[in-house]
Amino acid sequence: MNRQSGFSSIGMVMMLLVLGGVLLHGLDQHLRAQTPLLLNERDAIRAFNAALSAQAWGTTINWQPTGEWQCQTMQTEGWRACLKAGQKGDVLLAAQGISDSQPITLWRWGKQGATVTFSANGWIDSCPLSEPILCQLP
Repeated sequence: MNRQSGFSSIGMVMMLLVLGGVLLHGLDQHLRAQTPLLLNERDAIRAFNAALSAQAWGTTINWQPTGEWQCQTMQTEGWRACLKAGQKGDVLLAAQGISDSQPITLWRWGKQGATVTFSANGWIDSCPLSEPILCQLP
């Protein structure tokens, strides 16, 4: 009769445990490295959504456009919308979520008539004014 001591089985189990531990440690390090990127992405999405909400809110305000930036703030939501009259009856709306550490500003063209109306396709990715100083909101 063959007697087996079982040391090879125990050795194999120990090797699998060590290998599993090394793999879990590597995965933990990878996830820890990715966490700041995830948080940054989450903050960017929140800032964009706050600016989008501020822009939608800004289109509902009864504006009296002038050649200077006029701003209104909704403190409860942390939104700010600013409007400036341009040439030929154009108006420019800038909106951002002011509670964000790095707010995103969204821009939108509109027309001044009896009331201010905003074009459905008047969205702009960046400030369209010729001088950067003109794009600075108060």
